[in-house]
Amino acid sequence: MKKIFTSIFRPAVLLALGLALTFGCQQINPLEGVELTVNNNVYKSPILIEFVDANPNSKTLPKDLTVTISGLGKDLVFTDLGGKDFKVAGNLLSVVLGQNANPTESAPVEFTVSVKGPNYVSTNYSVVVTDLESSTYKVPLTNLTALPDGVGAVSKTTLLALGETITVPATSSKPEVAKIAIAPGTQVKDENGLVINATNVSSTIVQYGTGTEEAANSLPNEGEGNVIKYKDGTTDFGTFLSAGFLDIEMTAGGKNVKSFSAPLDVTLSLNPNYEDPETEAPMNVGDQIPVWSYDKAKDEWTEEGVATIAKDANGNLIANFKVSHLSVWTVAKNYKGKTCGSKTIKIKVRSDVRYASSTFKAQITYSKSGKPKFSKSFSSFKVSNGSPYIIKVKRVPSGYTGRIVVTPVGSAPNTTTRGGTQTFKACNNAVVSIDIKVKEAPEPTTTDTESDAVKVNLDFTAACISKNISVKPTVWLKLVDDTNAEQLVNVVAGKAVIGMKKGVKYTLTATYNGIDFSGEVTINGNSATIVSSTGLNGSFPIDATTGEVNATIIYPLNNCQ
Repeated sequence: MKKIFTSIFRPAVLLALGLALTFGCQQINPLEGVELTVNNNVYKSPILIEFVDANPNSKTLPKDLTVTISGLGKDLVFTDLGGKDFKVAGNLLSVVLGQNANPTESAPVEFTVSVKGPNYVSTNYSVVVTDLESSTYKVPLTNLTALPDGVGAVSKTTLLALGETITVPATSSKPEVAKIAIAPGTQVKDENGLVINATNVSSTIVQYGTGTEEAANSLPNEGEGNVIKYKDGTTDFGTFLSAGFLDIEMTAGGKNVKSFSAPLDVTLSLNPNYEDPETEAPMNVGDQIPVWSYDKAKDEWTEEGVATIAKDANGNLIANFKVSHLSVWTVAKNYKGKTCGSKTIKIKVRSDVRYASSTFKAQITYSKSGKPKFSKSFSSFKVSNGSPYIIKVKRVPSGYTGRIVVTPVGSAPNTTTRGGTQTFKACNNAVVSIDIKVKEAPEPTTTDTESDAVKVNLDFTAACISKNISVKPTVWLKLVDDTNAEQLVNVVAGKAVIGMKKGVKYTLTATYNGIDFSGEVTINGNSATIVSSTGLNGSFPIDATTGEVNATIIYPLNNCQ
């Protein structure tokens, strides 16, 4: 699922890597002597991928991430400068489509982003581009040091001669239990099928339940199978509604384990609220549910067999199956050929706020026969009146309905709101409206309500000193305030309009070609100046007549290509 802002910018090809960071600290005018201003947009469908912690309570962002691009459309995907060396700046990845790309709903450009990083579970995310609009995606990553609700993890070292049953216990947010049995004397093998000479094996096992949104949306590609290989020899795509899944990684003798001399025995308990997604009936003893494995490197699902539902000694429903090789494993129903492709939802916001900052979230929930089945949240939903949004929904199962609800993120200071759309058919290209009312808290306040945010007119310029050229750039800009509330701002040909609050410190970060350029600003009195640490400078004077802020932000460039 993707969230698109209809006014998002495209990266300017003339921006170069050689950004002169020292200008941000010098009291000079980078535009002095510049004679020519140009605006050059070459590439198509700019895409910003934001990697976030799957735990919404986490105070940190993923970092030191590495990515690769694969899939059918990989040859059409480039960096902002037209290269193939994809880099993550902090937690942001910015890419574009090449000049030869012409994506449509009937002929989309599809590619897969594979991401990994220290203390995070590696995963894949599928991007489906159906138009030339700019778009943003949020990809949740499982932090092994701060697990989200509905997820459990265990790390163990096992003597192979003795074997062991490793248990991932239930938690308050995850009633499911997983047991993985390694038989005594099991030999472990590498990716070439060769036995690894080792006496013990180290395991990291992550179990995802089905009772929370954080866990359900952590399935690779959010449960969408781009390539699914069935036991009957056919290949298709589809959507998985999982009854729970495991991500198993093992090492031995300094090598990654891929397979075993004897398969592992896995017992996975089911969430008591899980229903058969096709019949909508609770699962019962004797029912069968397919077992699937996922190859992250190939982005392929394979049908491995079926598990017959039984009961354990405590009366809990369980699924037993064997694991012959390591990957992601799930027991899940799959909607083979029963999806309705990529659909567009256009959202119109009607509210009592003119220029709001990002302290609200939108959640889209899909239901069948009136029962909610799965949902997806967007944590940076802006509630300004007239704000346009487009959401692209990938391969929603047929027969579902959707509804979008807006609520404050956490305890947004001095604001209460709730707004929602009417239900709409998931397989239609829908146009929906959200009516939102933002009210002040009982205590009087002068600065912290959403309606106190002032209009800021941004004017971006990239100054190339050596060639007397200034570029009106198209870049991604992220604003983070002192409460960690975040805005992703769309700067198109050097222009954008945002909402900022007086007296609040914001960190501004422009992301281009895998590099972040940032500075801090607080609007006080009649003006403010960027305190730059990595390449931004500018001013934020307030117009005495309109009360609006006319901000000038400058990139001083050493070099232009």
